Amino acid sequence: MNLTALREKVKNVIDYSPELQQFNDQIDQLLNDAYYYLWTFKRWNFATKTTNFPFFVDMLPTRDIENSASGVVNASVIQGDRRVVFSAVMDRLTFFGVKVWEGQPISIQNFEYTISKVLSGNTILLDRQFQGKTNTDDISWVIKKRWYDLPEDSLELLYLGHRDFPYNTAAGSFPPFGKATAILPRRDEELDLRGDYKASYAEAYIWAPAYQVPAAERLGLDPTTTEGLGTRITANTYWELCWAFVKDGKIGALSKPEIVKLSGQQNSISMKFIGWDDTEIKSAGYIANDDVAPAWEGCRKVIFWNKNFDKLTGERKGLPCWISIQNGGPVRANDSFSDYVVVDDTVSTYTIQFLNQFDNGNRKYIEIDGQHNRIRPYPRVDAWDFEQAQKKSAGPDPVIIEPHDFIKEAVIRYYKKPYDLLLGTDSPEMPYEFHQLIVYKALEDIYLKLGQQSLAATYRARIDRDIKDLQKRYTDHIDSQVIRGQFSTGNKRFYYDYASLKKLT
Repeated sequence: MNLTALREKVKNVIDYSPELQQFNDQIDQLLNDAYYYLWTFKRWNFATKTTNFPFFVDMLPTRDIENSASGVVNASVIQGDRRVVFSAVMDRLTFFGVKVWEGQPISIQNFEYTISKVLSGNTILLDRQFQGKTNTDDISWVIKKRWYDLPEDSLELLYLGHRDFPYNTAAGSFPPFGKATAILPRRDEELDLRGDYKASYAEAYIWAPAYQVPAAERLGLDPTTTEGLGTRITANTYWELCWAFVKDGKIGALSKPEIVKLSGQQNSISMKFIGWDDTEIKSAGYIANDDVAPAWEGCRKVIFWNKNFDKLTGERKGLPCWISIQNGGPVRANDSFSDYVVVDDTVSTYTIQFLNQFDNGNRKYIEIDGQHNRIRPYPRVDAWDFEQAQKKSAGPDPVIIEPHDFIKEAVIRYYKKPYDLLLGTDSPEMPYEFHQLIVYKALEDIYLKLGQQSLAATYRARIDRDIKDLQKRYTDHIDSQVIRGQFSTGNKRFYYDYASLKKLT
């Protein structure tokens, strides 16, 4: 059953079916609550997802030299200044800087700082003033990828390991295959594992505190007229939009949504990112000798539009379904056409000019309220399966098509978060046997709300009865024999080393 069928089933049972949008939205909310209740009731085997997990090796003065004529990339650092300028543009900093390296540590003269913002392929800002010696040719710097973000839709990491895929190893080789052991932060602190220890693969991972992105606030909208080529936004239409912060490559909670109407010759939408105090939200930008980073530094903005919305009447068709705005353009002639819009942290305005920016197949927003799970692989991976060479386009003004990179990927399996049931044709991402249970759970909540305890207990009993049969079919049962072990210095499979956890074979 899709959302419409689930809703009609509930209406049929309660024998009350008014055609009111507000009533339908309330039922949809209860159905989504029931959906998530059943989804998280057990670790269902249909609720897991397997995907590749890329590792990013350290950036070094002698490693990222694809654009350096001297064969080394120096760093210019000034005592009391937050800016670090490198002598050459580095591909990995240019293409992956925002999503990969912001929020990660950089060691300069054997002291670690945090990268607050990547300004360009050769310039970064630190989170605080540089405290070492001024040096225009420093080669002691190391940019490290210590913290790894799990996918946005991850609820719980179930497996991380190095397998013989996606990189198919040659016959006779001995790669470090196997599952990485999960270590709690408290155990990591008790063992005093070295935080900067690195190796060719990760044999464990340590849970890190969740990363919280600030919530967006308000949005000001103004229909405008823009001349030029391309298909402009249709006049006499309504649009509902909102925005969110993206910090260190991670998206936060949505702002208050706003509706705008285009009329007459108006064919574009000018928006302004503002706070609850009606002032602009933007960073003051870099100034030499700043003690600390200014407010909102690194907090870029992404924009979403409501797909579940009637553009002719300006009314919602159900619960809002937020879809990202893409760059678009007059014609599809560049590789960033389908990338979603990212507004810089020093800018408080943006203008949507083209109808193709509202692509209804764009990425949906996952309701995570800005909280992202993270891990720290141990040891830190600093090796690669193969190196990707830089590729440039032909012609007098070549551009980089493929950046220089070092490829190494593991495999993860995690318990995923499903998308909300928002559109009338959305169907639960679970076997059809569970669909009736969603209705039962929603009815239990409805009758509890109405104070009819006996009817609520009836549906509670139905859920408890039917879900036992589904547990036998959709949960994993592993026969095991538990044996108490201990750390030993003898010739055993596992032993404790003062500097690392190692596995003998």
